[in-house]
Amino acid sequence: MSEDQKGNLQSDEEDDEGRPASTPFDNPFFLPVLLWAFAAWFAWDIVTNAPAYQESPKFNEYGLLVTGILALYFTWSAVKEKRAEREKSSD
Repeated sequence: MSEDQKGNLQSDEEDDEGRPASTPFDNPFFLPVLLWAFAAWFAWDIVTNAPAYQESPKFNEYGLLVTGILALYFTWSAVKEKRAEREKSSD
């Protein structure tokens, strides 16, 4: 490893010292992706007329409604958060 690479590695380590390591849960789009997946699951049961939908159709319909609304709200919130971060970093 060259001296330049060692210097860059050392400065990167110093920048990260005060902060905990980033995880996928820190991403603002983590929850919206999960909610969209659940909404797609409920919608798939409805569209394909699956046995689970035939047994309890209201569960799937209400599940799609609730997860769809929550997915829209949290996606909107995540987009706003990312835009704010981008504007803050560009200043």
